[in-house]
Amino acid sequence: MESNAFSALHNWLMELGNEGRAQKTVEAYDADVTDTLNWIASFRGVEPSDLHLTDITREDLVAAISDFRTRPDPRYSRHPDQAPKERSAARVSRRMAAIKVFLKWCYETGKIPSDPGALIKSPKRAKRLPKALEADTAMLVMTNNEDSRWPERDNLVIVLALTTGLRLQEIATLKLTDLIGSPPNAINVIGKGNKERRLPLPPVTQEALQAYLPTRAKRLSKTGMQARTVFISTRARRVGTDKQGEVIMTVEATNAGIAYIVDRILRLSGARRRGSRVHVLRHTFATLGLRPDPATGQPAYTLRQLQAALGHANLATIQVYTEVSDSELVEAAAAHPLARAK
Repeated sequence: MESNAFSALHNWLMELGNEGRAQKTVEAYDADVTDTLNWIASFRGVEPSDLHLTDITREDLVAAISDFRTRPDPRYSRHPDQAPKERSAARVSRRMAAIKVFLKWCYETGKIPSDPGALIKSPKRAKRLPKALEADTAMLVMTNNEDSRWPERDNLVIVLALTTGLRLQEIATLKLTDLIGSPPNAINVIGKGNKERRLPLPPVTQEALQAYLPTRAKRLSKTGMQARTVFISTRARRVGTDKQGEVIMTVEATNAGIAYIVDRILRLSGARRRGSRVHVLRHTFATLGLRPDPATGQPAYTLRQLQAALGHANLATIQVYTEVSDSELVEAAAAHPLARAK
């Protein structure tokens, strides 16, 4: 029976990697469980190397989660007055999920006689509707790239997000080799958990892509650099050194770069709201895709089709996008049989 907690954690993380889990998922699990184990070791007054799996109790876990929930968030170290009193239920739930999955694995592989985290319940998370843009606002955002240093690129970022529902990382990591057709009319997308899906590009997106690609080639030619990603930045950045000690530079897109483009255009369009960042475009694609067309009464996507387009594993996740507009509620209320009673 393996006794050291950190040794078991190392083996668990290796298994997750071997299973093909996304690297960021493994890194998040590592950070959450490592921090929790370190806190428990300190709480018990032992060195981390001396913390045994069988020493961890349910009470230790509850105390560790309570400390994490109320501990000052380091993200607000520069502006502590803006820090919330407690971490969100979603963030606490993520940490608890990592710990519970790890301890369940320890129990199922015979490393501990019982699972101390089995009966610990995660906090209830508030159900909030996605902050989707209305159709007319989305149209404005798609055409508002004035004052941009690279309007073709910035327009494609917005149009691609609003017409395909790609996540931020999926946009930033989209490669030229992921473009299908000549000229491209579809894309291969590697989503969460390294799951691949193929998405068709509507005419407006194909046009934006064709307008952008020549400008991309021209800029790369001027810099003498190469890039695998579809989107590139206007300035090169250092990413490391090679075996000879030479500095390696790149212009390939980053999450932060794509987020900046979207944030800027949302502000220019007057659509920038608290919580309305890159993901609002994905929410908008999904919400409008399920909204009935005034002419036909039918939505553009069924729930199953939208599930495939967004790359969600669970159909229940899509239910949150079945948002009803205020105007639809007004029409429905007026049409109700009892509303016409005298």
